[in-house]
Amino acid sequence: MFSGISLEVEDLLLLEPFQIAFLPERVPPRDLAAVMRAYPFVKNFLVARNPAVRGFIESAMSIQEEITDAKTIRKRCDDLLWEIADLIVYNKFPELYDQKVEFNWGIGEIIEPGLLTGKDVADVGAGSGRLAFLLADYAKTVYAVEPISSFRGFMRSKAKTENRTNVFVVDGFLESIPFPDDFLDFLFTSNALGWHIRAELREVERVVKPGGGAIHIMRIQDMRDNPVHDELTSESAGYRFSRLPGGNGKGVKLIYRKTTAKA
Repeated sequence: MFSGISLEVEDLLLLEPFQIAFLPERVPPRDLAAVMRAYPFVKNFLVARNPAVRGFIESAMSIQEEITDAKTIRKRCDDLLWEIADLIVYNKFPELYDQKVEFNWGIGEIIEPGLLTGKDVADVGAGSGRLAFLLADYAKTVYAVEPISSFRGFMRSKAKTENRTNVFVVDGFLESIPFPDDFLDFLFTSNALGWHIRAELREVERVVKPGGGAIHIMRIQDMRDNPVHDELTSESAGYRFSRLPGGNGKGVKLIYRKTTAKA
């Protein structure tokens, strides 16, 4: 996915506040310290966008030695950027992501198309909208909920170009879906669950109408040590689980379905 692209330190200025929150678990402190010292304006930006990372940044800078060799600084910068290349690509190259991401689901694998007729549905964590635009061929209204602004812009442009008048792009997170209670007939996700799985599933239950449906699809390489699968198939969550061939010898496709029932 990343072949042929270039990354620059200034690309860190594209990160959303929630993406900056991932830095403590994603980047080596030695690389971060080198970048922050060499590019103090980047440090100021990151802290201003997400003040919670100030402690991590300052701690890294306090324990890592200062580097003056330009070649070493460049190497540390490159190491940091490529460690979080996925986050940067989402913001810098949404078109490239849409071209290269593998999405080989057919509508019949996900849901009987006739069930979507006249329905209001959402694809939450929509990314570049591959699932949302598939659903739009069958549903009355599709809400593509996505927290990354570059993806939202990409989907709005695509909807306009393709005259998709039933696709509405919305800012939001799975753990805080911007809809009232009992708003949707169906809610879908595609490889989006798992950042805050229990809060996410509570929100799904809240926004889907009684008797509506929640459907989560994902593609993985290995079923072992999969906390999202474990949570979805737990007695408390109550999702039914199916496995489909992944195609091209690349992992498996998983689908989880649930009919909502509320008091």
